[in-house]
Amino acid sequence: MIRLLIPISLIFITGCLGPVKDLYPEDPEERPVPVYLVGHGWHVGIAIEKIYIEHLLPEHPDIPQTTFLKFGWGDGRYYTDSEAGFWLMMRAAVLPTRSVIHVVGIDMSVDRYFHASRIVRVKVSEQGAEKLGEFVADRFRRDSDGDVIFSADGLYSNSSFYEANGRYYLPKTSNTWTARALRQTGFPITTTYSLTSGNVIQQARKEGELID
Repeated sequence: MIRLLIPISLIFITGCLGPVKDLYPEDPEERPVPVYLVGHGWHVGIAIEKIYIEHLLPEHPDIPQTTFLKFGWGDGRYYTDSEAGFWLMMRAAVLPTRSVIHVVGIDMSVDRYFHASRIVRVKVSEQGAEKLGEFVADRFRRDSDGDVIFSADGLYSNSSFYEANGRYYLPKTSNTWTARALRQTGFPITTTYSLTSGNVIQQARKEGELID
């Protein structure tokens, strides 16, 4: 039985690596939209030009009016605290906790703004970008009136945290969330192998370009 399960599991995992062809065509010219994976140590986020997804995003006065938007998702206490220590990290890892989505507005190139980060640029189709926008928009938690809920000031200038859908716990991390967001575009990435930021960056590099 074990001998049968191993190859079946391998088929399942490697199958997930393939692109969704309707969204991620083989011809690079049919993938004109740049998407950026931004690695900050333990955490990786995802950025895109706002013009491609702004019609899908919820309205809120604190959502930046900028050229690029970068999104990240994580634990509501650890992620929002720039001085969070070991115990908050362990709490986030062990206990299912409320989550937040971090939105950063960028008015310069992504690599210039995050000059100290590892960045991979990938190209996706316009349909794939649309799916990415739908995924992000659905992750904002809303109140009884349907409005998104502000949570805290962001980690950078022109950024904010908002309450998000879903509970944070291992192995459901900020990095698997980012991998899921990228997978919406049809990009060949395996979300089950995306626990760390290094996993996400490594997979993105297979089809994308590392920006120095």
